[in-house]
Amino acid sequence: MTVSPSASVWWSAVRRESRRAGPTLLASGPDLTHAEEELTAIAGLRPDSLVLRDRDATPSAILAALDGASLAHLAAHGYHEPENVLFSRLDFADGPLMAYDIARLSTPPAHVTLSACDVGQSTVTIGDESLGFTAALLHAGTDTVVSSVTKVEHSAAADVMTAYHAGLVAGHRPARALAEASARQPFTSFVCYGAG
Repeated sequence: MTVSPSASVWWSAVRRESRRAGPTLLASGPDLTHAEEELTAIAGLRPDSLVLRDRDATPSAILAALDGASLAHLAAHGYHEPENVLFSRLDFADGPLMAYDIARLSTPPAHVTLSACDVGQSTVTIGDESLGFTAALLHAGTDTVVSSVTKVEHSAAADVMTAYHAGLVAGHRPARALAEASARQPFTSFVCYGAG
């Protein structure tokens, strides 16, 4: 199953996704026990990827690499801020990548996987607008976002995300790849948003 803000957003994303091409970005933030093995495993599946880790994985470097990317996988501590949703963030080397930073992209990435806690959550505001980190990517024009709506244990997230990317490389649609990968760790809460 895929969650989308509306049928028109879903249809626009489906029509756009086949025309997107660009580099693949893999990046990890600090203090994640299994981030190194997660990025190494996914890089093995996607050998032409730009990999940013440790001190190289700064918000500015990640934002620059996100612009025009066909796929981005971001493994970091994530936080949804319900009181001010544009301050939802992912923690990287020298500070956070904020939801409001996504608006600076001229060409948003086509597909983003967020191996992080909570950033799949959104807060619905007056006018029924859904806001948060995942919503910021969808509003910017990202076709598909995979993110978690709750806290996820690091090893479980790494296992699901590695299996998810293996499914994508095998040619599965994102929703199917996520369903099959999530069966390995049934207590994870990753959701496929957008075109799926």
